[in-house]
Amino acid sequence: MSKIGDSKAPSENPSHTIDHANPSIFKPKYLVLDDINVDLLSFNILAASGLAYLFSCLDAKLAAAVAATVLPLRLIFPRPKTPTGTVLVTGASSGIGAELSYIFAEKGHDLILVARNEDQLNVVKNNIQQKYGVRADVVSIDLSVPGSAQRVYDIVTKEKQLTVNVLVNGAALGAAGDPFEQPVELVERMTTLNCISLVQLSHLFGNDMIKRGIGWMMHISSVGSYISSPGQNIYHSTKYFVRAFSEALSVELRAYPGIVNTLLLPGPAETQFITRSHAQETVMMAASGAVEDPKSVAQVGYKALCKGKREAFSSWNAMFTSLVFSVVPKSVHLTMASVFNLPLRGRLRAREPLGDQRVRGQTL
Repeated sequence: MSKIGDSKAPSENPSHTIDHANPSIFKPKYLVLDDINVDLLSFNILAASGLAYLFSCLDAKLAAAVAATVLPLRLIFPRPKTPTGTVLVTGASSGIGAELSYIFAEKGHDLILVARNEDQLNVVKNNIQQKYGVRADVVSIDLSVPGSAQRVYDIVTKEKQLTVNVLVNGAALGAAGDPFEQPVELVERMTTLNCISLVQLSHLFGNDMIKRGIGWMMHISSVGSYISSPGQNIYHSTKYFVRAFSEALSVELRAYPGIVNTLLLPGPAETQFITRSHAQETVMMAASGAVEDPKSVAQVGYKALCKGKREAFSSWNAMFTSLVFSVVPKSVHLTMASVFNLPLRGRLRAREPLGDQRVRGQTL
């Protein structure tokens, strides 16, 4: 198998990944009583009863009775399955990742905190240990570097000999502005962190979960995954990748019923992402009034994971925004997205997000 830094020519060292790609080993299960099929069944029955009523095949009372019978099914499925065991969180040094770490610690989970900022990781670790008394290990690594996901896996499973039952893929990198003015290295780092490392971590730890027959995964995408956004082109494109990957993964994991997969779709949140992506003076961040509290976003994500939900929006506003951008004509879509990313050039600025987890620790 090819390795990083291998000097052999491609013809001398062919890719085994392509050789092993075989559609015959795709093993989806469709006859599963889960939220996907309950939604499908509910929609078909409601549509059929509605059409039958319109064409006078059913009277109103019988059509209403059918609806009343079907709709409660969605309240029953998916069945809750509360996470257990050690939790690995990427992007745990700040924002939504840090808040999820605090929530899991409060619930009694040991944690593995992964991020680039070692200082803030250690602050989160100390906050967790002092407040909740659980174990917290730190892995300081830059996941935007190729090969770093494999390194995290090796550190956790081989060096620390820890078992990960819950994987939270929360690390992300963004950059606002003209992509042609940005260094190509930045584009590579964004796609590596937001897409490649996320998939590799899911693959590595997911395989272990499948072998044990139990596990939970959460992928944090964004409402931006529904938006073709001039001004945040690369970032929103990577978040679309995360959404598409997680949605398809939910179907593929039907073959392994012990594994829960949840996609979290937050709107713009008051995190370090705002300043690191230089988006603090855009209309979306500074003037839209839609910026959310990362603690609230994390609570939504945790509850969704416990309920076994396939996906969850962080708020009604996030859901509505996604719906609007999904249904409006593309010309309107692109114009709205362009306006949201217009720079306000000092006339208005988003509130400075929390940059030091020592401050957050005082409120735990």
